[in-house]
Amino acid sequence: MLRYPPTATLLALLLAGASLLVPGLSSGLGGAPEVDVLIERVSLALGGARGGARVLEKATVIDFTYRRSIKESSSGRKLTAVHRYLRVAADGRTRLDIRVRSGKGKDSATILHGDRAWLIVDDASHEVAPGAVQPRLAEFSPARLFSVPLALAADGPQMLGEAALTLAGRVNDGGSARFILVGTGSDGKETARLEVDARSYRPAEVAFRSAGGDIVYRYSDYREVSPGLIIPFRREFLRNGILLSSTEVLRFEVNGKVDESSFDAEQTSLPPLP
Repeated sequence: MLRYPPTATLLALLLAGASLLVPGLSSGLGGAPEVDVLIERVSLALGGARGGARVLEKATVIDFTYRRSIKESSSGRKLTAVHRYLRVAADGRTRLDIRVRSGKGKDSATILHGDRAWLIVDDASHEVAPGAVQPRLAEFSPARLFSVPLALAADGPQMLGEAALTLAGRVNDGGSARFILVGTGSDGKETARLEVDARSYRPAEVAFRSAGGDIVYRYSDYREVSPGLIIPFRREFLRNGILLSSTEVLRFEVNGKVDESSFDAEQTSLPPLP
């Protein structure tokens, strides 16, 4: 399975210190709120101080299914797969199912239960070291995939306030207006760009420059999964202008019931996913 770079927190992006080229912006800011008001509205639009990551951290059960299409930048190889991430907070039991829809890859399930872990593939269960699967499970979790909007809900005013953002302009894209917030480093150069929908106040795009090139995350189709937990059901990841992955949430539930057989490593048949 192809792997993805970890998503940095927004605070790290804004204070990264590397320059970022920002497209031309409209100088017309009629009706735009003050920056601190805009930042507060972004937080509230994502669930507020008690929302976002804090709601997810308190969830007793996370049941998260999504479809992802990826493109490997070096070879151009494409793969589409459906993933299901299931976690029980009480004892840390976690399961990740992957079903390949197109491209090369094998259907699999990874189970972590206490100090033991298993990989189920080709109708066989193989015990593996827990340390070998923990990073993989975290990589495909909603906390990793949506780290920026989750963090902005609970800690947005503090994070963005410390980044000393300025309102650089407003753009109109297909009838949808966005406010553009820009962070700058000590050298006065731009470190990152945050585009916020002017109507909903939810982040539509985060851009920054990393060692691997220009990075862009795009978010859309926000929905409230649980009170205070507002997630973009669509996410895109681009590097140097090339779309490398797109993610569509198919199902997201928290605090639901758990089928205990999901964590039975002796059941080697892999059930279908949506």
